[in-house]
Amino acid sequence: MITVSWLIATLIFFYFSLIFWRFGNEPIRTFTIRQRSEKEEDQAGESEDEELTSEFLGEFGGYLKSVNDLNKFRYRLAAGGFLVAALTALLLALALI
Repeated sequence: MITVSWLIATLIFFYFSLIFWRFGNEPIRTFTIRQRSEKEEDQAGESEDEELTSEFLGEFGGYLKSVNDLNKFRYRLAAGGFLVAALTALLLALALI
């Protein structure tokens, strides 16, 4: 009975390892600003808006890249931890047979 519970724990830990590895490979999508309709455009402030928009997109894109890199590292570290836990549970199950 104890062996069966360790085998179930092994499967759960392997599943979590796989899921967290997949989470690490799915970055947050990039941010884009949709174009305004021609009715809403103001000719006087258009050049200032474009400069501010491009500056904002550059800075926000850098922020998203840093968040994606950090999330990838964290999720892969968690996947490694679950893999170690799964292997440990498997070894305990085999030792109890």
